[in-house]
Amino acid sequence: MKRIQIAVLGSSKAICTKKAYDFAVTVGEELAKKNCITITGGGMGVMEAALKGAKKEGGLTVGIIPWESIKKVNKYADVTIATGIGWSRDAINVNSCDGAIIIHGGAGTLNEATYGYIREKPMVAIKTSGGIAQQFAGKHLDIRKTLKIESADTPEEAVKKVLKLVDESRKKRNILTELDKDMLHLTDKKDWEKVIKQINKNKKIIF
Repeated sequence: MKRIQIAVLGSSKAICTKKAYDFAVTVGEELAKKNCITITGGGMGVMEAALKGAKKEGGLTVGIIPWESIKKVNKYADVTIATGIGWSRDAINVNSCDGAIIIHGGAGTLNEATYGYIREKPMVAIKTSGGIAQQFAGKHLDIRKTLKIESADTPEEAVKKVLKLVDESRKKRNILTELDKDMLHLTDKKDWEKVIKQINKNKKIIF
């Protein structure tokens, strides 16, 4: 069975607190214990800490960096994806995961969280870590309420919750999101249900 890929989103070194760093280490450890692949942006702060924790427990780690050189990554990444597209790589981080855990964070983390919301990725924010995580834990990001960013108080709770959400999401098997629905102009509920039925039957859809 395909291994679960979890992205850890959070503060860079410039704003990362000791608490956020320690939380991220524990999240990485817990993900590795569950045989998950840990994905981060490959930088310092929360990104480094999560991969450090995962490596400590023998987990596989991936750093998706904004730069062109694979050398510009923290030392705990087993696999480095050098996108060369700057901070637009945030979308790749989220597209590449089954679910995400948010720890502390500033504007960059918010960018990743909003993209995750649009793509309806299961997300859990550790409220007690502060930052963006505290602000949006337990909330929806817009009036459509397509996805709630779940709240957790501890790293262990966050990992447990995100894996449960990923399992539930996999059972639905839907490929399209509410954004896709808007883009395809599927405003009629019956048309939308036909598309979902086709996806669940064939596991793909051709336009």
